[in-house]
Amino acid sequence: MSSTPYLSNSAASELQAWEALKTLGDAALAQGGLQGVLQMFVATLTGAEEVARVSEEAGHPDSMTPEVIAQWVTTDYVPGMQQALKAI
Repeated sequence: MSSTPYLSNSAASELQAWEALKTLGDAALAQGGLQGVLQMFVATLTGAEEVARVSEEAGHPDSMTPEVIAQWVTTDYVPGMQQALKAI
């Protein structure tokens, strides 16, 4: 029997998203200081709100919203922001 607690797909997705955001935040801090981190934070909130709205309009249950946002963070937002930071 494993001593590692079971993580649902949603919890695993959320954990992966937080790790990706932490890495992106470190890069934003190194590249743009506090202003870079704050800009990333605002962009994350704005984008996540849009993803949640689209998910709701698509008829997904509210319980899916955290996983949908987590997947957006890891597959779209963070990679795009990393490319943008490299271009600076």
